[in-house]
Amino acid sequence: MYIIHEMEDAVADCRAGDLTANDKGVKAIDEAWAFWAGSLEGADGTGAGVQMYALAEKRAENFGTTSTGGLAAVNVNMIAHISSLRVLVKAGLCDAAAAMISSTIVPEMTVPLLQGAVRYMYLGDAAAQPDLAAAKLKKGRAEGWAFLAAALPQIDRCDSTVAQALRAEMEYGTATPMAGGYKAAVAKLQSVYTCLGVSCGDVGGYAVDGQTVDGLGECLSIAGYTPETDVLSHAKIDLDQQKMEATTDGEDWAAAKKVYTEGEFSEKSSSMRTLQGFSTATTDDGTPKLAGEKFFDMYRAYWGGSATYADDFVMAALDKTGVFADASDADEGDNLARAEIAN
Repeated sequence: MYIIHEMEDAVADCRAGDLTANDKGVKAIDEAWAFWAGSLEGADGTGAGVQMYALAEKRAENFGTTSTGGLAAVNVNMIAHISSLRVLVKAGLCDAAAAMISSTIVPEMTVPLLQGAVRYMYLGDAAAQPDLAAAKLKKGRAEGWAFLAAALPQIDRCDSTVAQALRAEMEYGTATPMAGGYKAAVAKLQSVYTCLGVSCGDVGGYAVDGQTVDGLGECLSIAGYTPETDVLSHAKIDLDQQKMEATTDGEDWAAAKKVYTEGEFSEKSSSMRTLQGFSTATTDDGTPKLAGEKFFDMYRAYWGGSATYADDFVMAALDKTGVFADASDADEGDNLARAEIAN
């Protein structure tokens, strides 16, 4: 917090037109970096420090966020940001400097805190660490709370429900620490990354001994879109589709039908999501789930009122019924056609 104070103080001095006094103006920016890095890092930043600079280096090793030059990306970015801030203040561009602190520098400073919180969500989860000594488990929970607490006001500003849930899971001394498991806690934290001004790539993925921990790879980004909820299992429906394409290409129709009707990769809370279910899902009273939706009703009406029109096509191709009733397993054209319709 005091590092942020030094930068804010520099902006205040900028607005007051007081940039030359010994304890004001750009000197405050220099002091901010001095407090970030400390003296132990040496001239080139490769020493053994204990300040935020050193923390950023440790977490970069854990999360794969080192720069091409070997230093933590956070520290490389912070040097650039602090230097740019000094230029703005010296030029008297006070509002731009203030905006940079809020929109760029504070989010950068927050990255190691988020990385620390994620790391100790895992190390403080007894179910994930069944062989960890009780003392180390306590240590992990204490560290996790320290990291989370340092970012919690920002998280609360973004989403008070997420902040409350994470505090309930991680506050040191809570009766049921990490009761929901580390994966759920991490997903909650990741849901506010965008609001915090950071990306999945900024935080990276947590690894132990070179192996990414299950569920702690670089947070989910789907084709450039960052979800605010955990939909990784939903996205895995494409693995069912991939297997269907492979099995139909190999003319293994039974295997294709199995993955289509039973699913294999996309788990729901109590069952397996299926490709067939997209076309046949109903409500509790048996009504088609999509009934009443504009485009579903349009397609249903066109295909003779069948609520399962899409499934009808696929099952005909898989079972050799309907238009494929006379298809020959020995006919390459028939097999190619069946595969195209099924997929």
